Parts: sequence; C-alpha cells; structure tokens
Amino acid sequence: MKRTDQREWVFKLIYQDTINKIEDCKELLANHKLSEDETFIVDSINSYKTNYEEINAKLVDNMPKGMTKLSRVVRSIVYLSINEIYFLGIPVSVSINEAVNLAKKFSAEDDYKLVNLILGNIVRNDDK
Repeated sequence: MKRTDQREWVFKLIYQDTINKIEDCKELLANHKLSEDETFIVDSINSYKTNYEEINAKLVDNMPKGMTKLSRVVRSIVYLSINEIYFLGIPVSVSINEAVNLAKKFSAEDDYKLVNLILGNIVRNDDK
C-alpha cells in the first residue's frame, strides 16, 4: 500500500477514535481488513494513542483566535499531522501538504485553508 493510502487509513482510524476510543490496535486493523505488516499505520496509531495529550495540547494552544470548535474531520487531520511531525519524524512540508490534500478530499470546501493555518501556526511557534 502506498504511503498516501496508509496516511488516509490513519486519518480514518483517528477519526474513528474521536467517536469510539481505540482500545486494541490489532483488533482495529483486523476489523478493517488491514495487515499488521502496514507498519506506518500501526506505528502512527500507537504513537497517536501514546502522545494524544500532547498532540491535543498543541492543537488547543494554536487554534485561531475566536475559534472554539473544529469539525471531527479537521481535528483528525490536524492530529494526524501533529503526530507525524513531532513523533514520527515526517518532514514538516510533507506532512502539511498531505494534511491539506486530505482536507480537500474529506472536509468542507475551504477547510484545507484552516488545516494549513493551524499547522503553520504550530510549526512556526515551535520553530520547526
């Protein structure tokens, strides 16, 4: 499976976690007929679960002024990218570009701009 497809699956699984918390990664993969050999997916979900508090704090600390809520889709995409940049060593430009592409595919018409803004704020504030 290509990395872009794997990343899309990670986004979908993070989105699922916002509705029903992921307890068992192996069971989750089996339920979606995904192989445990898809190490990027497994590593991403495990990292997301382990670092959730820090990932969420980065998002909350960098929300645009006056904005208090994000759709689950946007939140999941941002979580994915924060996890990639800070905990998986994915280059900033690659992760943000992929996040914008996911937003264009799965969210409302202009949400990709919001994803780009939030992630840009986060990496600028942390000098990434």
